[in-house]
Amino acid sequence: MRINVNDLELYYEQYGEGDPIIFSYGWLDDCSVWNYQIETFSKDYRVILYDHRGHGKSDKPKGNYSIETLSNDLHSIMQSLHLERVNLVGFSMGGQAALAFTLKHPSKIAKLILVGATAKMAWPMHFLRFVRYILPYRTILAIVSREKYHRPSPQTIDANMSRAVQVPRDIAYKCLLEIVKYDVRNMLSEIKIPTLIIVGEKDRLNFKGSQYLHRRIKGSKQQIMANTGHSVMTEKPKEFNQLVQQFITEK
Repeated sequence: MRINVNDLELYYEQYGEGDPIIFSYGWLDDCSVWNYQIETFSKDYRVILYDHRGHGKSDKPKGNYSIETLSNDLHSIMQSLHLERVNLVGFSMGGQAALAFTLKHPSKIAKLILVGATAKMAWPMHFLRFVRYILPYRTILAIVSREKYHRPSPQTIDANMSRAVQVPRDIAYKCLLEIVKYDVRNMLSEIKIPTLIIVGEKDRLNFKGSQYLHRRIKGSKQQIMANTGHSVMTEKPKEFNQLVQQFITEK
């Protein structure tokens, strides 16, 4: 399904009934990255998946791809679907959007789950030049696909590549630039929402960033998943689903 949001159309999917839970994914993915979560959570919840602007089946405008814009898109989706309060799961770039949304609209979040997320991305700036000018785009996508997992199978890499190639190179660059620029480290103490931080033990991208989130968000809980990389929800979906479900149902 498609929905008009901020002068463009975003693709989204809905499953099940009950309290809403929204899943927001990372850079160069699409909402199919959450396929392992649909069956488990749609039994008890209204599950909403969506594609960010520039990704998947959503429109791909040339304009703004700031984290704040992604947060505003999320807000518009909630308004269009008449959602007053949700459980929000944000992975990587989607975790940054979830942080921005929570800081701006705390009353709209029941529980916050940050997955492989960070308040400030530590990627080297020269990687931006590789994305924009130097390496062939498919080479960039192959590098990123491998970095997301601990020990990926060829099938896992192929699935990740099929999601990534849907994002045009110029949009990938604009998104990555905004990811690197985004910094809310000095605002984390404002978050009072019950928060769970999940990170893979072998996450080479955001392990330290996730630890920092846990230290700075008062009362947050952290779960480190053994022998997993960045994309824990696809590497160990059963364990991931159990962690999220247990946290959401806690009083």
